[in-house]
Amino acid sequence: MKTITTNTLPASQRGYSVVELMVASVVGLFILSGAITVFTGNKTSQEMSTGLARIQENGRVALDILSNDLRLTGFQGCTNGTKVPDVISTIAPTINLPVSAMWGSEFDENSSWTTTLHADLTDIRTVPKPGTDVIYVQHGSGRTTMLASSMTDVNGPITLVTNPDQLDDGDLIMISDCANADIFRATKVDNPASDGTVSVEFSAASANTQSSLNHKYTVSGNPLTDNTVAIADPMRVMRFESNAYFVADSGREDRNGNTVYSLFVLDTASADNSPYKPVELVEGVENMQIVYGERLPSGALRYLPAGSAGLNMNNVVSIQIGILVTSADDATTNEDDRTYLLADVKVGPPGSSEDVVHAGGKQMRAAFNTTIQLRNRRL
Repeated sequence: MKTITTNTLPASQRGYSVVELMVASVVGLFILSGAITVFTGNKTSQEMSTGLARIQENGRVALDILSNDLRLTGFQGCTNGTKVPDVISTIAPTINLPVSAMWGSEFDENSSWTTTLHADLTDIRTVPKPGTDVIYVQHGSGRTTMLASSMTDVNGPITLVTNPDQLDDGDLIMISDCANADIFRATKVDNPASDGTVSVEFSAASANTQSSLNHKYTVSGNPLTDNTVAIADPMRVMRFESNAYFVADSGREDRNGNTVYSLFVLDTASADNSPYKPVELVEGVENMQIVYGERLPSGALRYLPAGSAGLNMNNVVSIQIGILVTSADDATTNEDDRTYLLADVKVGPPGSSEDVVHAGGKQMRAAFNTTIQLRNRRL
């Protein structure tokens, strides 16, 4: 008799069929593909958001630094912009502040200067990025103080009410009232006395040509006890600042191999000028373009780039400045083929017909522009 074997396992213990497994695999692949797409999209979005946030922050900081410094061009207290301070420092970046207060040039694509290179800037003659602008400004610091008491004679020392600029030995200092101004180098700055005042000496030796100022500066009343004196008295003491701003290679690359450019400053007011060392300020600034607003005898205002025929820097009353800021790494899926407007200069993609081009690639970029009024130019 033939024996017939039957499957007695309950239905819950039977395996999946081949068709069921294939259907499950396809469904799983669809789910995995969707998850990968969502993950990739979120990652790209996060990179773009991070890149944009960094660009916005770097652009804001760079323009704040430039605006705060450039608008002080030629500042020397309450004296007008035509006053020539007496300079007794043996090493100083100016002998005629109204003339030297502003200088600008472009370091063009052929690595030559549109305006003859300033003598103070020979240490950076090949450093700026070709196709970008360089601006050099001089002024007294906006962080002023005043004398705690009138000078008894021109030999000093002078005693300051406070020291908001953290003046120290070797610093270049300007002292001025509405009629006079002197620029000297401090040879000794004493720590605050018990009443908070700071004593500043200025001997000759190698720091200054003489051990006396050319004017005796006075204050009205007692600044230590009368708060209204600081408001009413025009006499001020401040650091003398002399800064050149430019874009240059930072010497670094991002993780995608892109060159990192930054905004740099060169301080030429230092007593040690052998050589001056640029300081990196803001990372990611790829380009800077500047046009200068010159007040004409007719009263009209025209904007021209540095080196333009007929441009008189002594008559410049405002500046339009534009910077191009780049993300630290690749943050987009497409090559950047956009053209950006910096001041009145178009910066195009590689291979474009524009005179100035950016690096292209997959980095994010944004243009930042502002107009700066020079407070001490009232032409």
